[in-house]
Amino acid sequence: MQKNTQTPGTVLKGLLDKHAMNCNRLAKAINMSNAMVRLLILDKSPISVAAAFRLANFFKTKPAYWLGLQTEYDVAQAEDDKELAKELNAIVEVSDYTFVRKPHEPKDGRKKEAAAAAKRRTDDKPASPAKRGRKPKAK
Repeated sequence: MQKNTQTPGTVLKGLLDKHAMNCNRLAKAINMSNAMVRLLILDKSPISVAAAFRLANFFKTKPAYWLGLQTEYDVAQAEDDKELAKELNAIVEVSDYTFVRKPHEPKDGRKKEAAAAAKRRTDDKPASPAKRGRKPKAK
């Protein structure tokens, strides 16, 4: 499980207990909904930047403190995610990655025609102004 048991919610709950406050009073003081404060305390909603600034102003801390708690919590959750671990194991490191472009096979005839037309356009040199029926610009 998680290495660090200190989550943003447990810190917030501890501060509420320390100051003999409840969720409703904190919500009113920082202009957030009571439901959102409860979600923060239960770690059901992440600490947003706006919430971090509100909590920092109220508790005389820095927004980075709250955002750091949230980041540590998120990283700990991700480290415990077995599906993510499988996906990460399949990623090749940059030093082992081959940057060679593989030939692309169009799936149907229309794509082949479009690719051939695009190639013809890049192979053709643009016509001179005289050939396009325009006068060359004066220098």
